[in-house]
This record gives sequence, C-alpha cells and structure tokens, in this order.
Amino acid sequence: MFFDRRIPAGLRTAYNYDSLGGILYGLFYGLTVAFFPIIARKLGASSGQMAFLTSTSLIGALFTFFWAHYSSTRKKMPFVVRMKGTARILLFFMVLAVNPWMFIFLVLLYWIFEMAGSPAYTGIMKEIYSDEHRGKAMGYVRVEMAMAMIGSSWLGGFLLDRFSYRYVFPVGAIFGLLALLSFRRIRVESDDNVTLNQQKEVFSLLEIGRILKRDRRFLHYSVIFFAFGFGNLIIMPLCPIFLVDSLHISNALAGRLASLFSFCWLLSYLFWGEFIDRHNPLKALWLVMLMVSFVPALYFLANNVWFIVVATIFLGLSSGGLELSRTNYITRIAGHEQIQSYWGVDYTLMGLRGIIAPFVGVSLMHLIGIKPTFLVGFGLIFCSFIFMRRFAQGEGKDLSLLSSAKSGY
Repeated sequence: MFFDRRIPAGLRTAYNYDSLGGILYGLFYGLTVAFFPIIARKLGASSGQMAFLTSTSLIGALFTFFWAHYSSTRKKMPFVVRMKGTARILLFFMVLAVNPWMFIFLVLLYWIFEMAGSPAYTGIMKEIYSDEHRGKAMGYVRVEMAMAMIGSSWLGGFLLDRFSYRYVFPVGAIFGLLALLSFRRIRVESDDNVTLNQQKEVFSLLEIGRILKRDRRFLHYSVIFFAFGFGNLIIMPLCPIFLVDSLHISNALAGRLASLFSFCWLLSYLFWGEFIDRHNPLKALWLVMLMVSFVPALYFLANNVWFIVVATIFLGLSSGGLELSRTNYITRIAGHEQIQSYWGVDYTLMGLRGIIAPFVGVSLMHLIGIKPTFLVGFGLIFCSFIFMRRFAQGEGKDLSLLSSAKSGY
C-alpha cells in the first residue's frame, strides 16, 4: 500500500494484501480489543476477574503447541482464516454479555481461536518474506495498522461513551473479518503441495522439552524472555485497575490514550523494522526490554494522568520492536519445517506465565499495595534486560552469519 515502493518487486503482491489486511485489522482492534480491560472494569469486574481477563489471551496461547502440530500438515492459509474468523465472529455475541463473567467468557473464547492461528501465521510470514526483508515488510504493515488504530481507538472511545459496547464491538468485528478476506488472497506456495495423506508424528507435549534441549540458544532466549514476560504480566491487570479506580479516567480519555499508543506504535514499527534488518533481532530485543522497564516505573511514580501519558509513549515505542524482534529471531533460528513448532513452544511458555503472573500481581496488590507491585514488575523486567543484553552479545555474530546463509531462498 503506502510503502510498496520500498518492498522488492517479488514480494510486493503479498505485501499489498498483507498491508490492506493490516489496515482493516487496525480498525477492528481499535474498536474492540483495545477496550476489553476498561469495559470489564466498568462492568464491575473484581480484581480477580481482571487478573483472569488478563490471562485469557495467554490461556489461548497454552494450546498453540497443539495447534502448531495440528496445522503443520495442513494448508496454512485456510487454517489461519478459519481460526481467526471464528474468533472475530464470536464478538457478535457481545450483545449477550450483560455481566463481567459473560463478557470475560466471550473474550476467553475469542483469544483461544485467535491464538490458534498464530503458529500457521508465523509460518506464512517466513515463507512470503525473505530474512533480509521480513523485518522491514512486517514493520511497514504494522505502521499502516497503527495508523488505522489511531483513528479507530479515538472513535471507539467516543462511541463507547454514547453507545453500549454490546453494539460497538460487533460493528468492529466486521472490520476484523474484512481483514481476513484481504489476507487470504496471499498465495502461499507450500499450501499447493499439502496432501491429506501426509504423515506426522503423534502429538506430545514432551516435544517442547526435546526442542529446548536440542537448541540451547532457544532455551536461553526462552528463560530470559519468560522472566521478562512474567514481570510484564504482573502489572498488566493492575494498569486498568489503577486508571479506573485511582485516576477515574473516562472511556474517551482511554480512547485518546489508545490513540497515543497507536501513534507511538506506528513510529516504533518504522524504526524497529529497519533496525532489525540492519543489525539483528536480539540487539533490538534488549533495547526494547530497557524501554519497557520504564512503564511500571512511571506507574509507580504516577499521581496524575501525565505520568500515564509518558508510560503510554514508552509502551508504544517499544511494542513494535518487541513483536518484530521476537518474530524475526524465531524465524531466523528455526528451519522451514520447525518454525511452527518453535512458535508453538514460545506461545505455550507465554501461556504458562499468563495463567500465573496476573494472579501473582493481584495477590501482591492486596498484600503490599498496587504501587509497590509496579516496582516488583520493574525489577523483573530490568533484570531481564541485563541478561538479554549479555545473551545478545554472545549470539549476535552467529545470528548475522545464520541470516546470510539463509537469505535468498
């Protein structure tokens, strides 16, 4: 779309469909997903329910290793469209969500199906974009997605102050389905060679341990990133609680904060996509971790909304780099046959911390207070940054050689 002239001609057709899908997804996200925590709290969700809401996307992630196994012998594109389409159709049932538990249950179902397509989606990204251009191409798509999110988040906040989420969310879901209609037009060559008779090993969760034992660098990355994610998830349910209970923000202000996040997210994709292609994803990752550590620190210091504004800027500027660096690191170290399994392992570990960390955060909030808990999250994230930087210094040269060897497939 807007950046197609910066993409090599051979990748441009796939990029254009991916790009339009990203814009439509941005409209969908800004009208729906961005407001899940705020709406839940305003519906009267307790701190425990907020912790569970935070875990819903991670509970979905728990099943991704199975979905990676299941989708590896099937056509990737139809599988992605089928799973993510089901997730977005579920938001039409928000008209029935009249209490916190019904709302959270629908969000849980949404994330289970949305996450189910993630390993196959990553396999598609590895296939349609070469290593030396993937960071840039994915970054441009996310820039356009964020541009759409800026307007839709602002509009979403405005609409939600005037109409019920029970009607706004189904309208937003339409854009999510249109995004899939564009994405499915990308040609995935490996899908042409898939047959129903392909043999696959019996599914076993023990394969997660075998993968981590076989690839020590993936193990080291996973341990460090687990600690980082744990610190991040400790504070995640506390942020909307703090915004609603302590700062008493309106839906409109929440929408403006979401728009600010989207604008900074846009800038982050412009920067980090190019940065990863010029350097390597691990260098980007430790820099991003340092930036994320400022978020809980600012919430700890916050006595008015301006601290939250600055925290939102740091979160937005780092979020694009976090996604791109993770995706590009895993796609570079994993072969074509392994990519979905590697991504399944990464998401399964994300799910494990996701069903523990938010409840730890809420328990700590009741035990020591909400602001000291933000400080605990800061400590975990900052320590993870230190260890990831050391890991990156040892891996950076090998990763550059690996990328050179794999380029041009």
